[in-house]
Amino acid sequence: MILRTCILICLATHWVHAQQTVGKQLKWVTQWKSLDFVFPTPKDREDALASGRFVPENCIPLDMDVDYNSNPLRSRVFVSVPRFIEGIPATLGVISSQVGPSGPLVEPYPNAAIQSNPEDSRCNGIVSVFRTMIDECNRLWIVDTGKIGDRRICLPKIVAFDLRTDTIIHQYQIPASQLMCDISLLVSILVDVRDPPPRGSCSNTMAYVADVTGAGLIVYDMARGKSWRVTNKLMHPNPDYGTFTIADESFDLMDGMLSMALSPKTRSDHNSPDFVFNSAYGVSQPSRPAILNDRLLFFHALASAAENAVRTSVLHNDTMWEEDVGAVPREFRVIGRRTSQSAPEAMDSNGNLFFGLLNQMAIACWDSTTNYNPQNIKIVSQNFETLQFPSGVKVIRNRKGVEELWVLTCRFQKIMTGSLNMNETNFRIQAIQIPELLNGSRSCKR
Repeated sequence: MILRTCILICLATHWVHAQQTVGKQLKWVTQWKSLDFVFPTPKDREDALASGRFVPENCIPLDMDVDYNSNPLRSRVFVSVPRFIEGIPATLGVISSQVGPSGPLVEPYPNAAIQSNPEDSRCNGIVSVFRTMIDECNRLWIVDTGKIGDRRICLPKIVAFDLRTDTIIHQYQIPASQLMCDISLLVSILVDVRDPPPRGSCSNTMAYVADVTGAGLIVYDMARGKSWRVTNKLMHPNPDYGTFTIADESFDLMDGMLSMALSPKTRSDHNSPDFVFNSAYGVSQPSRPAILNDRLLFFHALASAAENAVRTSVLHNDTMWEEDVGAVPREFRVIGRRTSQSAPEAMDSNGNLFFGLLNQMAIACWDSTTNYNPQNIKIVSQNFETLQFPSGVKVIRNRKGVEELWVLTCRFQKIMTGSLNMNETNFRIQAIQIPELLNGSRSCKR
């Protein structure tokens, strides 16, 4: 009897380890074994497969965003599929209502023509997109890396689409002088609308673009049509965190600055940049007067456990950065460290920062009015199967005004180790309303 009980306990422990879930579980939105796309005709698809323009195993969705507002009758989910390699027919798309054997088909956005010839040296199309952002002005922003793999086809550019008309309304080419030769890879864009609707015109917009391999940041002022480069040692990868282990598979990747999030716009005492910045260091009094419309830019490198922050007012001083791209190094601070590497992050309107913990296959939350440390970082959802490598994390306000957490996972460890099995579910999009995730609380304080 004792032996039988021990066996049952051991089996139960093994099952819990293999299927472990903690916290609220995110809700299924869609999933794929492999990506497939909408083609004009079945023959067009066959031709793309035969010519190598479409290689299903090369198509890896990395990020997503949700359009709730351009049409009151329907919502749209956008996905980005970076051109790490050839064989990707579209790098930016919308999940369509058509379904194939491995999941819903992706329809190129805004059309196939603008993406069908990425090696065109005239650079009129879109080459490769890693991440997207939809702002409160109903604009979809991307940064086109201009690269296929390591090959530079075009200079990178920032592009904004009007989601009501699905047309490009703004483009800006980033000067070659602001890049690290062919090393730079601009992968993430974060947009700060400083004159939002209903009273603002949306013209006073700043964009921050992360250079993951050049370990830098491009700051873009839309109103002036001008950008400049910012560098700091905290944007570099840490060799101690260059090895990733997820679901018992390991790979090495020395990626630098990848993810960014902005503190809330509110001017309340507990969410002002001064309060948050100083409370993260345990300082009870602000070190300086707050600057109107100032915010904190949180950021981290992929190969790192450190979370960092800098005031946006520091980043906006273009004259200083044009004189020295490494100016004021001590304005950038490490605010604390996690127990694991993390990819993207997103902050809600209450100052809760959500991010993946890659080794733990979990989504964590930190209340930005507390010190950033493992004691104040709460795992709000963990699932060893469905949360393998969260590569896309977004906080999105739905039509009812409720904020939702959306997560795309891509099992990136299997891509890096060559163990991706296209007969298994590899890519998932999940979501949950944040009040439900936090059990009705406005904060994720532990």
